[in-house]
Amino acid sequence: MLAQDIARDVVEQVRCALSNAIRNAHHLPRPLAMMLAHDVDSVACPFLEVTEVFTEADWQSLILTISRNARVSVARRENMPDSLALSLAEIGDSVVAETLVENAAAPMTAVVCDTLLQRFESEIWVLDKMAERPDLLADVVIKLTLKVSAAAREKLAVLYQQEDFTSPVAAEAESAAVLQTVGSMSRKDLVAAAETLHSDGRLTPFLLLDALRDRQLAFLEVALSVISGRSIEHVRSVLERADTATVDGLLCKVGVLKPMLDDFRTEIEAVRACKKF
Repeated sequence: MLAQDIARDVVEQVRCALSNAIRNAHHLPRPLAMMLAHDVDSVACPFLEVTEVFTEADWQSLILTISRNARVSVARRENMPDSLALSLAEIGDSVVAETLVENAAAPMTAVVCDTLLQRFESEIWVLDKMAERPDLLADVVIKLTLKVSAAAREKLAVLYQQEDFTSPVAAEAESAAVLQTVGSMSRKDLVAAAETLHSDGRLTPFLLLDALRDRQLAFLEVALSVISGRSIEHVRSVLERADTATVDGLLCKVGVLKPMLDDFRTEIEAVRACKKF
């Protein structure tokens, strides 16, 4: 009996046996492969998880037409091109998304991550799984941190009905989370992180002061450079040795208000005394 005939067999167990027998084959007639891909889940899922017979164009069309469980199986694939990961991120539900981010073979490109962050910002379990990935880009890490912090702030406000109290607490927690995240980044990643924070309006004077107090000096220099448009070398020179008027000029240029200048001056002098710039 031909494989195509077996694929049409009314007995599901027979089709399952065929799917398992040929799922690792590298050359299958396209009609047969498509038939198996659109069969019941018990037939389609094992086949879709491992088969290598489909082109990227095939996958683009398949993701639109296969079942939800079949998409979950595709999200588990060890061979995962960027285009397929993006299609799953764009079309799959939260279970598909969670499976995708748990799959170490799935590429977490910027566009894949941005799609997931936009579509599933309210599904905290998806973001929690995403946060466990060790291969996220620096700006994605920052965006993810800010998304989770925003969700935490909303939850606190609803739970305690005291937004005036909970918002500053959550903002402080957000600042601590950001500084913890950037603490181990390279200079290149710090620039990307600072640019992301700045574009989101999160590179605030309060965060800068927290960075200074926490002695996150590399991040502080990069942040001041991104906001002011001056070079990192210029910023470092001002922080290291410039007079008060020059320091105040840089701080005012990045949005630090006069009531906060004393706090910045105190911390800068303390760092200079320790010769840590």
